[in-house]
Amino acid sequence: MVKRNLYRREVKNAIPALVDNRGMFNFGTYNQPIPGINMLDAKNPLGFPAPRWYKKFRLKEWEAFQAGNKDIFIFGAVYNAKVNGYVLLAVYDLRNEIFYNYEKIMPSFKIKNASGLFNSVSVGRARNYYLAVRNNLEKGEITVEGEIGPQGDLPVTRLHLKAYHEGEPIVICQPFAPNRALYSHKNLMAMEGFIAMGNEKNEFGRDNSRLVLDDHKGYYPYEMKYDWVTGFARDNEGNDYGFNLTDNQILNHEKYNENCLWVNGKMNVLPPIKVKRYHEREEKWHITDNYGMVDLWFYPEPKAFKVVKLNLLAVRSDYEAPMGRFKGFFQLEDSKIIVENCFGMGEKKKIRA
Repeated sequence: MVKRNLYRREVKNAIPALVDNRGMFNFGTYNQPIPGINMLDAKNPLGFPAPRWYKKFRLKEWEAFQAGNKDIFIFGAVYNAKVNGYVLLAVYDLRNEIFYNYEKIMPSFKIKNASGLFNSVSVGRARNYYLAVRNNLEKGEITVEGEIGPQGDLPVTRLHLKAYHEGEPIVICQPFAPNRALYSHKNLMAMEGFIAMGNEKNEFGRDNSRLVLDDHKGYYPYEMKYDWVTGFARDNEGNDYGFNLTDNQILNHEKYNENCLWVNGKMNVLPPIKVKRYHEREEKWHITDNYGMVDLWFYPEPKAFKVVKLNLLAVRSDYEAPMGRFKGFFQLEDSKIIVENCFGMGEKKKIRA
């Protein structure tokens, strides 16, 4: 039997740091930035005593973003798996159905990930490839800048985006084990700027362009897996909305998850979700919960479907990251958001590293 509109999850105020002075994580869901992202101060997060360098090696870190408007969708990430580094910029031109994929694997020492979102930067730099996310929450701003030279048949690309951290974020610290944590800071923000690809320049304005940020660190298990979708749009009632939905390996999904719906700057927590995939005439994903609050269909675009499959003994990857369209609804306690004309992306990730 489906329960209706009964889900609640505690949302806490800001804390100074993820790890307290006893070395214990402050688990919970927060609606304000946490200044101290001190995950290396945790006591035995891997289940046994380990030196600081080994904890850093096992800590997966990335800063990613999704950005765009009705014409262009962008996904970027500066990712450090510690066995290597990976920087990605993927762009989908919705008008012409053209997918541009710029990716670079590089040594992990060439990747720098921010420690928190105050006066920090996540950056990957290699020959003909530069992507950086500059965090200045003390000014309420996140800036993305990049410059990518010739990459096969792909055009030279430059981008500069500025997002405004004005709404309510979802910030989580959640357990894989009693003192083993996942941290993430996500927010839907108005943004402006441009992306220039070859001779074509696309401008973004604050009134119709959005950016979703994900600052992310976790002591993931050796076998990492999760399902995830995100998207943003404006509905027929004029509501500016966006969502983040994940089914991952954390404990006690009723109490701890990172699922939320932003509506006009307010963050609304959502229940645990599950993703079912169907492969008929076209692939589609169905995202639902047990409370009747989430019912979404995701239709991947065949031309914007990124797949990475590797099996190299110690490192194995089964990763799909399609962009596509969403339809369905979110039912909140006092309102319903109808999802249509909404573009976004999803991930199915199973990685051993």
